[in-house]
Amino acid sequence: MSEAPGGKLAWGQGANYDAADDRAVITAVTAGRIGLVRPVYIRAGSGLNVHIEGGWVGVASCNDLTSAVIGSRDELIVQARPGPATDSRTDYVWADTNPDDGTFELRVIGPAEVAGRPGIPLATIAAPANSNTAAAMTLRPVDAAIERRLMSYRGQNNTNVYSSTSFPASVAQGLDSDPVLMEPGQWYRVRYTTASAQLVSAPNNFRENGECRIGIGYRTAGQAAITAGLARDAAFNFSYVAGVTPGLQQAQVEWVFRHAINDVRFERVFSGRMWALLNGTTFRVNASGLTGSPQVITVEDIGS
Repeated sequence: MSEAPGGKLAWGQGANYDAADDRAVITAVTAGRIGLVRPVYIRAGSGLNVHIEGGWVGVASCNDLTSAVIGSRDELIVQARPGPATDSRTDYVWADTNPDDGTFELRVIGPAEVAGRPGIPLATIAAPANSNTAAAMTLRPVDAAIERRLMSYRGQNNTNVYSSTSFPASVAQGLDSDPVLMEPGQWYRVRYTTASAQLVSAPNNFRENGECRIGIGYRTAGQAAITAGLARDAAFNFSYVAGVTPGLQQAQVEWVFRHAINDVRFERVFSGRMWALLNGTTFRVNASGLTGSPQVITVEDIGS
């Protein structure tokens, strides 16, 4: 009887030890997910020194379709970059992986350096204009997210009256998500909901003229809100004009998409907005003091 075909267990090497096999096993048991398992504790030191306390651990990409476990029991120190001359800037404390050497290195990088970069982010550093000490900056650890499916949840109340007639013109009433790291091959679901939209006025006072849109857009993290492009929108109309009960309506739009397997990793911000179809229409995104946040945007990682 001939011997059945087979191969060695990737985590049970005999005479031939192959580090790439180990990293492939890590990739398999984490289902290709990366992120922190135990987040960092970060604090400002003297000058521009930023201290990363020991005890953190995570799974990081190696840019060769494999992942590695990284972490440190020791305190590590990086240097923040001075703040810009005007406005502010958000940088990342990033753990770069070097699979050929079996090592990782911490660096402080800007948003433009994230795309396609191996490793994982550990923290963000928000540097105000002209800041030259870490103590003057806002240091925020990245959440432990390797097992998390809800990547961002944000809500707000906004009872102002608006009259915008396009997605780009609706920045003022928009609701942005937190920056979410897009992983190649992963599926995501973005949902934007308003629980109490209200039609305030419509041309000729006909509610049929008060048709509105609700939509989801996106942009690369660090870009201005006006640059967001519309990805998915939905139409809805109102039963009544404001002042007549019931004058409030719930509206929701959902976008499910896959970050292409051959695309690079980068952080994306999603934006939920509402606008009118016709000039002369006015509306409120939220019109009541309902318990909680009646305007909500969520981003979920729904697997590969």
